[in-house]
Amino acid sequence: MNDSTNPAGDTVKASVKPLRHKRPKRHVENTEYDAMVRRILRAYARRVASGDIEALRSLAALSTELDAVIRLAVVGLRALPNPYPWSSIADMLGLSRQAVMGRYGDKSERGALDRRLIEAGLGVTVATLVAVFAEHHPGIPATSTCPGCGYRYPEGVTDCPTNATVRPLLRQRRTEDAKALDRLSGDQRADLLDRKAARTNRVAAARSTRPAASPAHTAPTLFGRDGKDCQP
Repeated sequence: MNDSTNPAGDTVKASVKPLRHKRPKRHVENTEYDAMVRRILRAYARRVASGDIEALRSLAALSTELDAVIRLAVVGLRALPNPYPWSSIADMLGLSRQAVMGRYGDKSERGALDRRLIEAGLGVTVATLVAVFAEHHPGIPATSTCPGCGYRYPEGVTDCPTNATVRPLLRQRRTEDAKALDRLSGDQRADLLDRKAARTNRVAAARSTRPAASPAHTAPTLFGRDGKDCQP
């Protein structure tokens, strides 16, 4: 029987269930992931040690898998909008920048102009120039590859394309922010201000880009071997 006091004749179902609220997603910290993975690995090793020799090969193969996931992590850190420099990644792995770049660096990235210069464009600051110069500095004595980008120096060259761009700009603008230059080591500062070294670098770099002459081809000359004019 309908309730006569309800003019609209509405009825309410007693069986309607209250709305369920979704449980908030629990964010797991990386330290918890680390501890969990270590527990799993130890448990796996105990199972193998208990007599499962067939699984030993799979357990050993995890070292290759670990190297692969480290590579993915490094690629991600380098692909961020503000990428971590190779020096920071090397410090975390306990390796040199050159070793880290050789192992995890993308070959297409080696020798490319530093992203910080591209993003800053004409608005690049002296502090950024100093940071890039320090990271890509070849060292004294110079290494065979750039520690910042992995560029392999041609013979006689000790500047990667990035530092070949930064060096003259930083030398010209160094007085705009003298404090920023404090980040440079004594060797780096002396190298920056050494005009002779910079000129030698430019000449060597220009020579390294010239195509080699074919040994079977002799370039024409206006003079013979005796120095006399060969023209009729």
